[in-house]
Amino acid sequence: MQALQARRRRRSTRRVEDDSQAEARSAGHLPAHLRRTPMSLRIALGVLGLLCLAMALALASQYPLGVAPAMVGVLLAALLARYFWAPWPGWMLALVPLIGLAPWTGWLWLEELDLLVLASAAGGYLAWSGPNRQRPPAPQPPWRHELRWSGPVKLALLGWVVSVAVAAALGLQDAGAGLGWFDGYLEPGFSLRPAKTLLALLLMLPLWLRAARRAPQALTPSLLVGMALLMLGVAWGAFAERLAFTGLTNFSADYRTTSGFWEMHVGGAALDGALALSLPFVLVLVLRQQGVKRFSLAVALLGFGLYVWLTTFSRALYLGVLLGLALTALLAWRQRQHLRRGVADPASSWLTGQVPSDADLPRDPWPGRVGALAMLGVAAWVCWQLFPSSGYRGLIGVCGAMVALLFQPPTLQRAETAQRALVTGLGLVLALVPAGLCALLALAFDKSAYLSYVLAWCSSMVLAHLAWRAPGLWRRPLADALRAAAWFWTLAMTALVAWNWGGDAALQAAWLPLILLAMLWPMTQGGSLGSLLATLSWRTRVGAAGLLLAVGAVVAALGGGAYMAERFSTGAQDFQGRLTHWERALAIVQARQAWLFGVGAGRFVAQAQNNAAVDERVGDYRWAGGAAGPRLVLAAGTHTQGHGELLRLTQRVKDAPAGLKLVLEARAIQPVQLHAELCQKHLLYEAACRAAELNVDKVDWSWQRYELNLGGAGELAERGWPARELVFAVALATPGQKIELRKLSLRGSDGVELLRNGDFSRELAHWFPSSDRHHMPFHMKSLPLHLLFEQGLVGLGLATSLWLLALGRLSLGAAREHPLAPALAGALLGFAVVGLFDSLVDATRIAFLYYLLLALALGLRAPPPVVAPLPAKP
Repeated sequence: MQALQARRRRRSTRRVEDDSQAEARSAGHLPAHLRRTPMSLRIALGVLGLLCLAMALALASQYPLGVAPAMVGVLLAALLARYFWAPWPGWMLALVPLIGLAPWTGWLWLEELDLLVLASAAGGYLAWSGPNRQRPPAPQPPWRHELRWSGPVKLALLGWVVSVAVAAALGLQDAGAGLGWFDGYLEPGFSLRPAKTLLALLLMLPLWLRAARRAPQALTPSLLVGMALLMLGVAWGAFAERLAFTGLTNFSADYRTTSGFWEMHVGGAALDGALALSLPFVLVLVLRQQGVKRFSLAVALLGFGLYVWLTTFSRALYLGVLLGLALTALLAWRQRQHLRRGVADPASSWLTGQVPSDADLPRDPWPGRVGALAMLGVAAWVCWQLFPSSGYRGLIGVCGAMVALLFQPPTLQRAETAQRALVTGLGLVLALVPAGLCALLALAFDKSAYLSYVLAWCSSMVLAHLAWRAPGLWRRPLADALRAAAWFWTLAMTALVAWNWGGDAALQAAWLPLILLAMLWPMTQGGSLGSLLATLSWRTRVGAAGLLLAVGAVVAALGGGAYMAERFSTGAQDFQGRLTHWERALAIVQARQAWLFGVGAGRFVAQAQNNAAVDERVGDYRWAGGAAGPRLVLAAGTHTQGHGELLRLTQRVKDAPAGLKLVLEARAIQPVQLHAELCQKHLLYEAACRAAELNVDKVDWSWQRYELNLGGAGELAERGWPARELVFAVALATPGQKIELRKLSLRGSDGVELLRNGDFSRELAHWFPSSDRHHMPFHMKSLPLHLLFEQGLVGLGLATSLWLLALGRLSLGAAREHPLAPALAGALLGFAVVGLFDSLVDATRIAFLYYLLLALALGLRAPPPVVAPLPAKP
């Protein structure tokens, strides 16, 4: 074995010598086109950058929320891209979930992502063209490029570009008419959304390539940090939404979070796609961290994301994320095994976010990990036993006590059984004093049990910390007894919390599981289990604590609410509905003989509308001008117009004073009923409302003025924290009819106008469509079939080939040793699994993220490590 290791060291030294010589040659003898950018190219890049900036400013000049804020945002993004040109392509991804403002602007096919991409491209290309105060790093030689697409991949990508262009042309031809700033699902603007996404990708990829060649150290950390922050933004939006509307522990309400993805205003799975793409990157971030604080923060971030994942109640996302994270963990483990065996060079190990080697991470023998898993199993059983009677409070108490136990040092592993029993018994006796006092306080003061638990838990953790930091003083028998007393006190306070919440019944259900849990203390402080736990590193203990909290969340979701069980019980029925939906959609392709190149981009909703049964057509809305002046044309669907099935046109308002009154002018040719409401609402589901119906009976097609009292005493203005949005909406509730509206005004008793653009003089600025529960007609509900419908078999074949090629490169090919390979592979797999049951890429921001990661996966490869200077020969 020693001889084998010696040979490996000699081969490694030889490779370093060869690389150092090559590096020395390349430093002075690289071709000129590799040493600096030619002047002609710099001029072209500068022109391209200025063109992108001009387009961004022109688009900002039409921004509905104000020209000045949009232009300031564009210039700021351009400056950041100009002066942080290497990490900015990765950092900018963190902004993607935060810049969807369509409910406020009314833009649907144009959006803030277009401004961000154009501004970033402008800054990046202007930085490329120069001048620069500091000379950019020299390009790496070709054999060190981390990002390089092969000839066949470039050909396949070119085919994909042509396929998207053909689909956009077919879509525009099918839609007819001209483009408008506020085009909806049935209008031509939606046919350009896929092409717009592709254009954004083509603008950004050269900047990724330049960063990979000039500053490769920025590639891995910028993408890793950008995707992790993206997940944080997504998770925070969903967390705040649940906190505002359902509460964090409500798993029974029929409420599906949407976070910041307005694209889900008519259903869809944009949130699912974002989580499937980003969670594997957070897992890799956890695996890469080596410090206690950073590792703990990364674990907390992963736990935060998994909570949001759990509360989506999406069956496809559950499966997709589990498979994606499993593949990520497997590939990361394989990378470490390769390094351990010396099979491959530590590829890209000179990058930030390297694959940790055995020297970087503490080693944990597998029996110790098995012992920790056994403890978690016991804790999960206790949580399951206590939850029905003790609720979330008892569950949190058990999890907290187990976390405190996980971080206790096993100081008695070499002690005799009698000594361990003596210390444990003394700890029990000492714990009786504070436990008894706390019980008396709980009888006298309501809610004091929770404060007593916090005090006990903090005491246990502080004593454990002291035992780790000062073993000479705090690992003596008396100190061990104090630690035991603090932990038993914590366990007793768990029982007190259960009693405080559930009464005597909860206490009767809790005493036996907690006694069994108490038996873990002497077992973990010595003996066989204690000896195993003594081998655990801090990483494993922190990871086990995070896993324990995840187990607690699963117990709460399964035992604390009926909605998840209901979702799984209707799986077969929902799948049958999807099959019927897919058959109808494919019948449209067959009728148009569009199997080869598809029906056209953005035409699914329109074609489904045209080919639907008479009683299944969805509603529509349009802006109209002409001699009658600006007005809104609102048409109701022919399906059942229940409260959740109405097609609403909504607007965010700032206040809800008392005495609300809606004034409008309307005309119709049939008696219709108009629904109006002002609700506390995020996107799809309301918390509180003031609603009324207006009967429009005069049908001579003349404009009539109407007043509708919504009333209220100002109760909607009490929006809680986080503040719930106030959303005004109008909808036509008479199936199959049409109405025209103009001069809408919503005021309270104070006379202040609440609506913007109520006269529709700025077309549909600030007006946003929404359908709470009637979603199927707006989505293909399958990514492969969505591509087949829009781009035909050619587009579907190219997309499938690119995905398979990317996954193969990351798992078995040239990119398998790159630090980003596990995360990219997990993201692509999870996204594909979710995409089996939803379209995903019909949301522009999700399509941009997916195609960007796919393109990077197709070009990523693991270069050899950087050349290290050789030691001087004696």
